[in-house]
Amino acid sequence: MRILHLGDTHLGRVQRIWNGPPGWSRADDHHAAFLAALAPALRGEVDLVVHAGDVFDRSRPPLPAVRAAVSLLRRVARHVPVVLLAGNHDRRGLLPHLGGGGPGLHIVDAPMRLRVAGVLLALVPHHREASAWSHSARSVVGGGVDLLVTHQAFAGARVPGFTFRVGHPPETVDSRHLPAGVPAVLNGHIHPRKVLDCGGVPVVYPGSTERTSASEAGQTKGFALWELGLRPSWRFADLVSRPLI
Repeated sequence: MRILHLGDTHLGRVQRIWNGPPGWSRADDHHAAFLAALAPALRGEVDLVVHAGDVFDRSRPPLPAVRAAVSLLRRVARHVPVVLLAGNHDRRGLLPHLGGGGPGLHIVDAPMRLRVAGVLLALVPHHREASAWSHSARSVVGGGVDLLVTHQAFAGARVPGFTFRVGHPPETVDSRHLPAGVPAVLNGHIHPRKVLDCGGVPVVYPGSTERTSASEAGQTKGFALWELGLRPSWRFADLVSRPLI
């Protein structure tokens, strides 16, 4: 079983630029990165696509960004199943924008268990409070799942100038919040790619697919490719990003 794991695509991002070509915007770069990240699925190289949240940059995304995303996602879903999880930037939910999904397209705005492509997933969208996240995670993990997919800050995650700790901010979780029966966590929310150890459970952040701020200028962007054998394994895949100056 091969899974393409991406997150934080921030489609439709509006960002001020200087000296760009006429009619061009950073939203074009974000969509191009989204397309490049999904290329292995379109080539038939994976069995499942999992997006771990922040599909769009705003809770009310621009209509052109929504239309472009829907067109691409439906195209991918004709090849392999696609699971989309709501992140904090998708706080109004994805269903209102994506029209309820379609064949092969699973949209998750609330905690749930989902068996897709032979894999049992526990899916937990972003929560503002660690205790609420823990309650939701325990309710959907139950006696165990193959993977947990979420969009949450875990203690020890670092971004430029800040390290997440339990209570700072209140959404941050650690091993005391993670239920038993989770072999690995496919995560979103943190834009630098990283892997954390949470009580012996790997928490994998593939990072954002495109740079969203000057603090990300030196970061390599991309996605993760998973193999589910006796134990889950993963590797990071790089995308080419426009230099941010």
